[in-house]
Amino acid sequence: MDTNRPTPPSAERWSISRSIRQSISSFLRSSLHLLPPVFWCVAILSSIVLIAELADARPGGGQGYSGGGSGRSSGSGGGDSGAALWLIIRLLIWLCIEYPAIGIPLTIAVIIAAIVMGRKKRKRDGYSEWSSGGYPNQSTPSTARSQVVSSVYINAIRKIDPKFSIVLFEDFLYSLFAEVHRARGGNNLDKLSAYLSPPATQSLRQRPVAEIHSVIVGSMKITHVSGFNPTEGHIKVGVEFEANYTQKSSPTANPQGVYAREKWTLLRSHSAKSRGPTNSNVLTCPSCGAPLNVVTAGQCGHCNQKVNNGTFDWTVQSIQLINCSNRGPILTTNTEERGTTLPTIFDPQITNTSNALSSKDPEHKWDSFFARVEMIFAEFQTAWSNRDLASMRPFLSDCLFQTQSYWIDAYKQQHLRNITERTRISGIEVVKIIMDSHYDSVTIRLRATGLDYTVTDHNRMVCGSKTVLRPYSEYWTFIRGSGTSGTSKAEKSCSNCGAPLKVNMAGFCEYCQSKVTSGQFDWVLSKIEQDESYCG
Repeated sequence: MDTNRPTPPSAERWSISRSIRQSISSFLRSSLHLLPPVFWCVAILSSIVLIAELADARPGGGQGYSGGGSGRSSGSGGGDSGAALWLIIRLLIWLCIEYPAIGIPLTIAVIIAAIVMGRKKRKRDGYSEWSSGGYPNQSTPSTARSQVVSSVYINAIRKIDPKFSIVLFEDFLYSLFAEVHRARGGNNLDKLSAYLSPPATQSLRQRPVAEIHSVIVGSMKITHVSGFNPTEGHIKVGVEFEANYTQKSSPTANPQGVYAREKWTLLRSHSAKSRGPTNSNVLTCPSCGAPLNVVTAGQCGHCNQKVNNGTFDWTVQSIQLINCSNRGPILTTNTEERGTTLPTIFDPQITNTSNALSSKDPEHKWDSFFARVEMIFAEFQTAWSNRDLASMRPFLSDCLFQTQSYWIDAYKQQHLRNITERTRISGIEVVKIIMDSHYDSVTIRLRATGLDYTVTDHNRMVCGSKTVLRPYSEYWTFIRGSGTSGTSKAEKSCSNCGAPLKVNMAGFCEYCQSKVTSGQFDWVLSKIEQDESYCG
């Protein structure tokens, strides 16, 4: 289940490399008797080291949004190292038969070496038995990676706007990004002039297309915040997006998948105030709430206010296209995990915020929270493998549900199914806690392992491995209403009324009609970030 990943190889390249491997294997099998046993001893011992290194780099966290994969672990596998290991086993058998004096001792040495290296790897990567040893008051902040300490920015904004919520702000950004690009299709940007400055609108007009739909934000990072000085008058926020969407260059053109990275700069007056949860992602006139169709060139025809200058709400000041390429999700390739062994990033204030959460809610217990995480994780694996997120709907925020639905639809359209089996959590660390007037959020680093492979609708495996367990880790963020308290529930029942879990696609319980996916009753999963893209 999705970044800055290198572009995965194409399916064609994967097929070619498989043919090359088969040819090399055939050649070696036919040439075994021509080479001296000493050569095979050296080759086998060297290969053991190589396979150990390959195991360290196995795909572990899900493909990036740069052309394929999901927001969770998917589309990986251990096919290359598995083939090499099988070849080594056959060589050892041959040595034991033809040269037993060499083959038998070498086989024993290989087994011992494999056991020792396996133990070292598990110890180094922290994949012991299931452990929630990451209680926040036991964590030590890591300085091994540069950090963007978002909590510092959040606290600075709150000094100007006490009601500011990073959860609601991110929901707003997700919605605005999607609406802007849908409006870019067919040159309908005028209807969003309330939120776009003239320079931002002009930069978008330089990328004309006939239609854009299925806009999915895969990654969103706040890169800088400035303007806290009262003399400046406006807060400026830099945001970098990674996204996939489908576009048609002309009305008669075929739909084309697109991967894009963009950097937006938004500004808002110090006097403007944040919205509440009920209208955080509703786009209307920022001044009076009138429909957007009465706003022309940034001027509202209802309240007669100029609204696209940040006076009343966030306005996009500039948009910079970093890169854009025409490609859709590639779901049949192996993608290397690039962050599993990186040190965990802890918020420097994690101990203080953990104590604050416990003081606010004395009934909050980390063991119960971890149990809910484990239940959601297990449910996610089943729902993902079945290409049916209905059972996961109660546990996903609206934005994350839309993102995951995009990938499920992509697999269905390509007649593929990504299957995860024998998955288990091997560790959880609490790395960041944020509390505001609307939401509490807890970010964890989740370590897990399992089988991961992709098959066609006819059950033909196209990538991954049914035998090689793959470790991976990701940063998961859970949110809960700030007024909610009590012990987290690990049962699959409505978090409000306790009835059997039956939630429609809008997130409402069909018994009590409460929106359980809002986080107002218990923790729901709102964000999944890959190791190498998470920065605090």
